[in-house]
Amino acid sequence: MRLLTLMAAMMGVVAIPFATLHAEDIQADTENCIPLQQIRKLQVLDNRHIVFQMQMGKNYLNTLPRSCPGLRRDKPVMYKTSITQLCSLDIIYVLESYGGGYQAGTGCGLGEFTLASDGDIKALKASLKKTKE
Repeated sequence: MRLLTLMAAMMGVVAIPFATLHAEDIQADTENCIPLQQIRKLQVLDNRHIVFQMQMGKNYLNTLPRSCPGLRRDKPVMYKTSITQLCSLDIIYVLESYGGGYQAGTGCGLGEFTLASDGDIKALKASLKKTKE
């Protein structure tokens, strides 16, 4: 975050305090695809934001173009892809529990993957929590 703040100051941009950080405020490297084999874990923040925790400690925030009905922190998700990467054109599915198993439910398109620091993710979580209140 210090690097982002320093870069913002050099470009004459006002830094945004953590308390008011939103996903669209995280200005970092974006990727259209991330390698599947490097995804360690994913964390759903709400119906529009998913954090993909990667090997080597990187986080990619994916902000879906639209809210995804049924996407919640306590619901598992799955994705299918025919290549070795997960891309912004791919669809994630919320898994619904049926008869002791899971079945794909709502499908939602992914957005771009934005490289985000642990501090950025923490601030976004706080901002989303504050918005709910």
